[in-house]
This record gives sequence, C-alpha cells and structure tokens, in this order.
Amino acid sequence: MDDQDELGVRIGAREIYNEVVGLRGDVQRLGQQGETVDETLEDHETRIRGLESERAKYVIPVALITAVATVVAAGLAVAKLSA
Repeated sequence: MDDQDELGVRIGAREIYNEVVGLRGDVQRLGQQGETVDETLEDHETRIRGLESERAKYVIPVALITAVATVVAAGLAVAKLSA
C-alpha cells in the first residue's frame, strides 16, 4: 500500500510512550488527591464526633429538668383539683 491509498493515521512509538508517561502522571495525581480526601474525611469525622459528645453532655440534664417540671406541674394540678 502506498501513501496515496492510505486513509489512516500513523502513530509512532514516541507518541505512545509520551501518552503512557502522561497517564502515569495523571494516575499519581489522582492517588494523591485520594489521600487528601481521606484525610479531610477523617478530620470531619473527628469534628462531628466531638460535636455529638459535646451535645450529649446537655441531653441528660435537660431531660431531668423537664421530667421534674412535669412532675411538679402534675402535682400542682392534682393539688388544685383536690382543693
């Protein structure tokens, strides 16, 4: 086949090599980005757990105060009815 009959494109070994090297760099960058995302997720997880434990400190006292207030209100209602 001569050059006039050829409709395709020729890709040499140098072009293939350059593309493989470029892909290798892309994969390395993606790996580094994945590590950064993992570190960010761990940081967020730590912060969320800290906020949850901070909030949990106040849940029991508030529930206790609410329960006591309910008992007092019920006692006052019973005393009012019996008077």
